[in-house]
Amino acid sequence: MSIKNKVKWDIDPKRTAVIVVDMQNVFCKPDGALYVPRAEGIIGNVKRLTTTARSAGMPVIYLRHIVRGDGSDSGRMKDMYPNTDEILKRGTHGVEIIDELAPEPQDIIVDKLFYSGFHDTDLDTILRVHDVNTIIICGTVTNVCCETTVRDGAHREYKVIFLSDANAPMDYPDMGWGELSAEEIQRVTLTVIAYEFGQVSPTADIVAEIEAKSAAMSSTAGRQA
Repeated sequence: MSIKNKVKWDIDPKRTAVIVVDMQNVFCKPDGALYVPRAEGIIGNVKRLTTTARSAGMPVIYLRHIVRGDGSDSGRMKDMYPNTDEILKRGTHGVEIIDELAPEPQDIIVDKLFYSGFHDTDLDTILRVHDVNTIIICGTVTNVCCETTVRDGAHREYKVIFLSDANAPMDYPDMGWGELSAEEIQRVTLTVIAYEFGQVSPTADIVAEIEAKSAAMSSTAGRQA
């Protein structure tokens, strides 16, 4: 498969951050109330990316979907998922990042109330403090929190890179227009993002670019020392 992006952003490790979306127990583990089976399949790629990013000195930011649990901040989310206050309640096991991707001390955690990582959070402030202009997005669910964060990021003038094999989709039941498979959702979402909002690439390509740019920067710094 040949990926056809309309843009190809040049990754500068000094101005690029990784955003890991909702890789929480509630979504990623079989006993989670909102389990997305394909989330387990992207853990390896997400881990490879975050490890590479840390080595390059790039910020790694984890988004978590969390509410107070008393109904005061669940808003329209509760209309769509009536048990929101129970399954996304702060302090419960379900809202924690999975052990396989446990944040390191230098990583940043941003809690959000709804789909977008930018909505009513300090994510934008954090990125600007770190002089970030490029964001690499991975996590779950592809077309919900991940894509919503992509759109909000693009609207804030960030260069968005979306990983084709490190964002997990889910199946949808028939809501009146027929069932949708996770594969269909993934294909449509990747196409829309690549055409309208940013760059779509496999994890291996992005990791290789970060490693190459980081090595070049280290070599330059060594010669100047």
